[in-house]
Amino acid sequence: MQRFGKLVSLLILPLIVGIVYSSLKSYIYNETPIWTFEVSLFLYGSFFMLGSAYCHLQKKHVAVDVLSHYLPPKWKRILAIFAEAVVLFVALTIIWVSVPGAWRSTLMRERSTHQTPFNPEVWWYRWIIPVSCALISWQAFKDMLALILGRPEKTGGEAS
Repeated sequence: MQRFGKLVSLLILPLIVGIVYSSLKSYIYNETPIWTFEVSLFLYGSFFMLGSAYCHLQKKHVAVDVLSHYLPPKWKRILAIFAEAVVLFVALTIIWVSVPGAWRSTLMRERSTHQTPFNPEVWWYRWIIPVSCALISWQAFKDMLALILGRPEKTGGEAS
């Protein structure tokens, strides 16, 4: 997951290039390319969703630890197990809900709803949600198992 997360982070580079190109063309020629809106939407959505599992691995997500600050270590661990169980439940629920839509989209080779002349196929983009949730659920499961077994919590992406 470590290498995959770093690879996904590189999606920001073509996103920057596309936005800068679009901005310069709009500023200089007063004409925006028709493809830049959707391409930037696809790149940022993929970057955000696929990068979320890497963020979970690195423990860089937002966590409200007001309650756990006052708890003894045993209850901190129980609270962490509960939090990972909630993440796992939500991710699995999203997979359950999103896979049928992604499958239907694939079968019909769905195209963009933005009605532009670019009109790209978007069925592949529908699979980003269940794939990213599968990665998040895998990471949450591993973290929860480590907490249950009493292994020290790995931070900073030491393993995976």
